[in-house]
Amino acid sequence: MGGGRYSYEAFSRLKISKSYDSKSRDEIFTANNIDPEMDPKFIKIRESRDSEEHPESLSIIVALDVTGSMGFVPEDIVKNTLPDLMGSLMEAGIQHPQVLFLGIGDFVYDSAPLQVGQFESSAELLDRWLTKVYLEGGGGGNNQEGYNLAHLFAARHTAIDCWEKRKQKGFLFTIGDEPVFNDIPADVIKRFTSEEKASTISTKNIIREAEERYHVFHLHLEHDNYSSTDIRKGNWKELLGERFITVPDYKKVAKRIAELVIQHHQVASTGSRQVKPNTDVEDML
Repeated sequence: MGGGRYSYEAFSRLKISKSYDSKSRDEIFTANNIDPEMDPKFIKIRESRDSEEHPESLSIIVALDVTGSMGFVPEDIVKNTLPDLMGSLMEAGIQHPQVLFLGIGDFVYDSAPLQVGQFESSAELLDRWLTKVYLEGGGGGNNQEGYNLAHLFAARHTAIDCWEKRKQKGFLFTIGDEPVFNDIPADVIKRFTSEEKASTISTKNIIREAEERYHVFHLHLEHDNYSSTDIRKGNWKELLGERFITVPDYKKVAKRIAELVIQHHQVASTGSRQVKPNTDVEDML
């Protein structure tokens, strides 16, 4: 996947044609169940590949918590801040980002704790997959979510040319306001992925597995007083160190993702090819 090219003009046309400014969250995200195209039970692999149009693809996974009231983050990306992500990357000289959106829930209580889009580049296709996400609004009272399903999917069910061809890691961002489960039980892996045989794996170990090919981050949203407390942050700091990042304003999520990609992709490219600004897209932001 990953065809097409992002432009702010295409985003603006899409936003107008779909009347996003006048629509509620429920009018944009209309799914009342997981879309079969996004069901990981039927997905062996998601690919982020180079092409003539995108000769140096960069793979970015954005895993969004869709439990409780967390639907405000995907809503804001759809309505307003997709340019903060894609436009910022292109302005910095990262010309071929391919973004895969995931929906993340609670694998104890929810029916669809993992939903999987495709790696895409154009405004139209990014919008298509993001708005197909089922905002289940579930979660339980266990103060944990299944963010580690994103690490599992990235580690075992993606194929990315940025790593396979250039040994440049992709990026994986989980976004939410709760701690992560300590492990993924074998029965959960078999129930919610295409893996027929599985063993329980700790969150620490599945993160390490994902880190073989991805820079792994967690953005913790401090959108109210409770989400700012230590109990809501859990052991993320222990798991990720400086790559556990607090974000007080959810409207800055897309911009923060772009900043982190630019910062760490530049470091990874040192000695090969530096990321350079592209003046052709400076008007995107």
